[in-house]
Amino acid sequence: MSFNNVIDQDRPKEILSRAIFQNRVAHAYLFKGPEGVGKEAMAFEFAKAIFCSAGNKPCGSCRHCTRLNHFTHPDFIFLFPMPKNVTDDDHRRILNSIMREPYFRLKPWAGPVIGIERIRELRRVCNLKPFEGKRIILIAEADKMTAEASNSLLKILEEPPPFTHIILTTANVNRLLKTIISRSQAIDFGLISDQKIQQALEDKGVENARAQLLARMCQGNYTRALEWLETNVEQRRDLAVELIRKCLRDQFEHIRFVKELLERNEKQELRDILRLLLVWFRDALVVSNEPHKGKEQVINIDKFDTLIKFVNTFKEIKYELAFSEIENSIEMLDGNIQINLLFIVLLLKLQKVFVFK
Repeated sequence: MSFNNVIDQDRPKEILSRAIFQNRVAHAYLFKGPEGVGKEAMAFEFAKAIFCSAGNKPCGSCRHCTRLNHFTHPDFIFLFPMPKNVTDDDHRRILNSIMREPYFRLKPWAGPVIGIERIRELRRVCNLKPFEGKRIILIAEADKMTAEASNSLLKILEEPPPFTHIILTTANVNRLLKTIISRSQAIDFGLISDQKIQQALEDKGVENARAQLLARMCQGNYTRALEWLETNVEQRRDLAVELIRKCLRDQFEHIRFVKELLERNEKQELRDILRLLLVWFRDALVVSNEPHKGKEQVINIDKFDTLIKFVNTFKEIKYELAFSEIENSIEMLDGNIQINLLFIVLLLKLQKVFVFK
């Protein structure tokens, strides 16, 4: 069985290969695990393997694989979160992004969902016979179904149509109905190793030192590494460190800094800055616990000397508090909150993290 387009994930590959080989493919699968680790990429490869007419599945070149690669297979249905009124051009643009890179589906909309009308249409299609013997339905980010859509999908799962296989993917399994989870075979996906991400980046022509740094900083999320390929991630890291410096100033400085930060950065960039801030504190904790061996374990390896100076500046750093406040801010960033207020409050709370000598 060939799943060469999927990075790492040996255990899911083994389970799904066995299902194909033994002709025991389940009616419904739930691919669950962190973001950016290849759940959708594996779902596409698994769908090809189910359809594939060659011996070494998926071959990638038979009639079935070729049509699925181009999203023209009549028995493959792909649903993902998007607004109700999406043009054909926008929809095709999303599909083209997957054709170029299955780990990097474009997500141009804020807070899209999978609505009831799309699942109703799915139920209608499921009542029809497949064109070529079997049908595969892929629902990406299934946790973003509305409550009505989830309950409608449950009716399909309770009475699965013959010759139909459903694959759900999610990075937030707790947001799915328990009844949906119980009616699907769960496949767990883990974070991708730094070495595998570095190799994948180098295979794309990324220079060794940059590939190594990105692989460390993305923390097992290959999609994030691809996003950062197109950005100056080092500059965002510098802003994360600057945020720490600014938190130790007065409130007027906080307001000025946040104003400039928001003028120059979109929400995705702000999210990256907070993620890199988490990584910085993580590295600082490593250096605090292992001052002599820490260099082998830190992510920001190129800033090791700066990390040592940072740690030695303070009598104590309350790491658990720092992690908690930053993680809460990342979560709230996706909500309906004033972003300037979020960052001003975070700066105030981070002041309590540091105890001076």
